[in-house]
Amino acid sequence: MAALTLGMGLMFMLMVIDSSRLYLEQRRLQRIADMAALEAAGQRAVCTGSGPRADTLARVGAVRNGFELNAGQSLETTCGRLQTGANSLRSFSVDLSRNEAIRVIATTQVATSVAAGVWALANGNSIPDTTLLSARAVAATPKPPQAMLRIRSTLATVDTRQSALLNALVDPLGGHVQLDLLGWQGLGKTEINLLSYLDQLAIEVGVSAGDYQQLLRADASAAKLIEAALKVLQRGGAAVDVVNNLSKLVVGVDSTRILHLGDILDLQSGTTKAGLDASLQLLDLLQSVILLSTKDSAAVVEMPINVLGLVNGKVRIKVIEPQQISAIGNPQTDLIKVHTAQIRTLISLDLPVLKTVIGLVNAVLDLATPLTNILDNLLGLNLFGTVESLTCALGIPCKVSDIQLLPGTVSLDVGIEVARATSQVSGYSCAPEKTLTARTDSAATDLAVGQFKDRNAFFATGVNAVTPLPLIDIGTNVCSRLLFLPAVCGTRVPFAGGGIGLKVNTALLASTATNLKFAPAEHTPPNIDQVPAYLSTTASNIISSLNQTIDGIELQAYKPLNGNLLGGILTLTAGLLNDVKAILEPLIRHLLSPLVDPLVNALLKALGIDLVKVEVGANLTCSSSRAQLVL
Repeated sequence: MAALTLGMGLMFMLMVIDSSRLYLEQRRLQRIADMAALEAAGQRAVCTGSGPRADTLARVGAVRNGFELNAGQSLETTCGRLQTGANSLRSFSVDLSRNEAIRVIATTQVATSVAAGVWALANGNSIPDTTLLSARAVAATPKPPQAMLRIRSTLATVDTRQSALLNALVDPLGGHVQLDLLGWQGLGKTEINLLSYLDQLAIEVGVSAGDYQQLLRADASAAKLIEAALKVLQRGGAAVDVVNNLSKLVVGVDSTRILHLGDILDLQSGTTKAGLDASLQLLDLLQSVILLSTKDSAAVVEMPINVLGLVNGKVRIKVIEPQQISAIGNPQTDLIKVHTAQIRTLISLDLPVLKTVIGLVNAVLDLATPLTNILDNLLGLNLFGTVESLTCALGIPCKVSDIQLLPGTVSLDVGIEVARATSQVSGYSCAPEKTLTARTDSAATDLAVGQFKDRNAFFATGVNAVTPLPLIDIGTNVCSRLLFLPAVCGTRVPFAGGGIGLKVNTALLASTATNLKFAPAEHTPPNIDQVPAYLSTTASNIISSLNQTIDGIELQAYKPLNGNLLGGILTLTAGLLNDVKAILEPLIRHLLSPLVDPLVNALLKALGIDLVKVEVGANLTCSSSRAQLVL
């Protein structure tokens, strides 16, 4: 028993010593593989293309740590990228064209272990002289800093008018969706994870998981873009009413028109998955998809004017460029830029019958004699002052001026052209403190008041297509009268002497540039996976600017052009139109003033545009500058 016990003790000691030898050899080999992978990844080595070679650097690192490359030892180096599967586990994918991660496999031969020899004898095989050990390591190249910009979050500030306007935006897309105020507010209070959304959209459009650049260029419909968000929210346990309302949009919107996600979301090449682990407001995403669909639609969106508190008219909108709500990339090398939507809005109103305005008719009649003399001199119309002039009173036909208000209802057009406001990263710092600077250009706005004879011209060229609104028709007629008998006149020629018209074409806000600096302590840019810090630029008061423009309306006399159109401006004697201006300007101003609040506060904000304030959100993640082992 003593001999047997001693023998078993010797055998166990042999197994411990032999296993420890193999364990130490394996640890040494793993250390060599780790250091070789870190050596190659730390210097951003490549397997193809220009740059330091990954296999060369890995070999140098292995040799430096005691690895002898000979017939019994080998080192295999491969470039690729990391992928996270559905089970949330990372794996290495070989791709020689990319160097996001580098894998090193080291192998060596050591003397056969006792256990291996016993196993070989038990199976009737000869005892091998050596045992092959293998170790692998995957190191990720140093992660660059990641910055994210957003522009004008809606922050769930949807009111009754905005909800009706959003419904109207969806309508021309085939949606005919009518979400109530609470429905839109629920969407405005919901956030969606960007990474989850991109992965789900890749499944919807058939793009390889993780290939986000291809995903941005892939063909998709508005229905697909919204459906991907719906499935992400369903998995995340979103509120039932949010899911139901989003389902209505999926069913309603057009599923045939081809869109591209890259038109509203900018992801720079090489953006890491960690850089995509951010949240977006669902309503911002939906607005961008809707505006993108509207831009690609040939139709101009018509909206209910009663929502703006107006009657007898209509509102039409053309999206020139949709908003780009977010951009992510490396601030060292990438252009990270976002912008609001660029739109043209035309509001057409029916003016009241001007003849009903007390005092205006008398003021116009008082213009007859002075205007007749001036127009006669300027235009060579050979007019007589009145029908009561001596020549006309003798029964000789003579041409006289016939000045009158335009009969019936006149259409007044208000065109607003809003250029996009942009913001882009212009500087950043990770040490000694984290800061980010965004250069922001506020939107320029042009206003035109008058008439657009060709409404399509406005949507094509903007406010330059405006023509004056004729308020007073300076016509001519041929009349005669015999002494005290009533005058006999022929057919009146309208606008033969031009007319008095209204035209406003002015810039409300000029484009201004501001550097927004996100810095400690109040506005430190948080990491990308956190709520962004917001700063804003404040332009001059758009409402005050529009009111001043309305207050500054000037009436002008215009030459006749093509019979019943107004041509160039006539220079009249100072003060000649003062009486008419005193009556007409308050009328026009009171008519236009109700446009100011609904137009700016409801219509433009429903489109994600705020002319007074451009809000910019920023995130900055400063990663380690060293390579790291990941597998």
